[in-house]
Amino acid sequence: MSAMKRYIIFLSVLWETLFVAAAGLRVDTASLYRKGDSVRVEFEIAVPRGMVGADYVERLTPVVKNETDSLLLDEIEIVGKRQQKLRRREEVLSGKVYPAAPYQLDNEGDTLRYDVALPYERWMGESPIALSLLCEREGCCRVEPLPDIPLCGEVVLRPPYVPSVQPVALIPSVAERLAEVEQVLYPMTGYEPYSESMEVWRDKGALKVYFPLDKSDLRRDFRDNAVTLDKIVDILKQIYADDRSDVGKILIVGFASPEGPTKRNERLAEARAMVLKEYVNRYLSLPDSLFEVANGGEAWGELRDRVAESDFDCKERMLEIIDHTPDLGRREWLLRLLDGGKPFAELLNSVFFEQRNSGYMRVYYTAVPDSNAIKINRAQSLIDRGDFDGAIALLQPIQDDTRSLNTLATAYYRRANEEEGREADRATAIALFRKAADEGDESAIQNLKNIENNY
Repeated sequence: MSAMKRYIIFLSVLWETLFVAAAGLRVDTASLYRKGDSVRVEFEIAVPRGMVGADYVERLTPVVKNETDSLLLDEIEIVGKRQQKLRRREEVLSGKVYPAAPYQLDNEGDTLRYDVALPYERWMGESPIALSLLCEREGCCRVEPLPDIPLCGEVVLRPPYVPSVQPVALIPSVAERLAEVEQVLYPMTGYEPYSESMEVWRDKGALKVYFPLDKSDLRRDFRDNAVTLDKIVDILKQIYADDRSDVGKILIVGFASPEGPTKRNERLAEARAMVLKEYVNRYLSLPDSLFEVANGGEAWGELRDRVAESDFDCKERMLEIIDHTPDLGRREWLLRLLDGGKPFAELLNSVFFEQRNSGYMRVYYTAVPDSNAIKINRAQSLIDRGDFDGAIALLQPIQDDTRSLNTLATAYYRRANEEEGREADRATAIALFRKAADEGDESAIQNLKNIENNY
């Protein structure tokens, strides 16, 4: 049981007035309730005439208690008239000092207003609490206990408000955001050097630039090249404009259709890839180390896929030639001879027309994580574990990021509730809640409202 300070009431009484038990007190409007982060104890004591004998001292000690703990509050003393004179004499003759009286009743029949604010403690919310007066009288060289006076019973105190926090969503970098809609973008963690086994033609998001037959001249007015080329440059510029995004590697694979001499087609595929790299560098001047320019040669893999998906009459025979003729020149010659050249003519008019492009372009990106959001969410976990100091240390350096303010305010506010002597923390928390609310943080707005309304 802990105790608080003493209050003394000097009461003028008639000489020879008999002592009246403490039960003669009248206590009105007694209340026990939580207000904000404090517990308020309020009541009025009406002291009737003739209650305290001239030679006696009546002591009243309010006590708040429940099943687990108790707290003695500020003690009240009602001092009879002769006792008042005796005390004054002792102060003069012996130097004995009696505590000053914060409250003093000069006339019998007066009423004392008792109003004390206590810091809320966790035990107060564990079970209903009661308020009563412990009473005793002193006189004639002895102290006599008197019956307690119950004031309030079975009061349920709701714990102080616990501010709410919401996990902060990570803000994606520009590259990450673009990758959600532009399938040409891949994270650098998925990069691997080009090899013949990489079936890039099946990549639906890769960008393709087309070339006229047997040409490596890059023309914006050919097919939809202008749209594709503008998109390539725009994507790269957006990534480079973002502090949290960067280009890790640009993969360009050049292809040519299988028609014509193999060596010539290989040179053509390489030239087409190189001209696309030069186009990009014309606008961005990127270092060569960022580019991987690969010669895909003749696009036989893509051709086979197209044949397998077709309804050619000789489809199975065509697939057999492609799969079992390793010499590329002979493979083309056999396809030309098949069924009098009719299937090959169809290839020229459909599949080969689509294959006359620079190949496929992928952009691999790197991105810096949203470290502030990660720290804020980490701080919320620390708060849940009661590590308010750790949360504050984590968030103070990033409080320029307004997303951190509500969580930082919560750490200060809860530390003030849990630890004594943290009054400054509560003021800091309120200021941070207000700042976050001004920024439109909905959680902070609700937290501030609940705190200010003594939730």
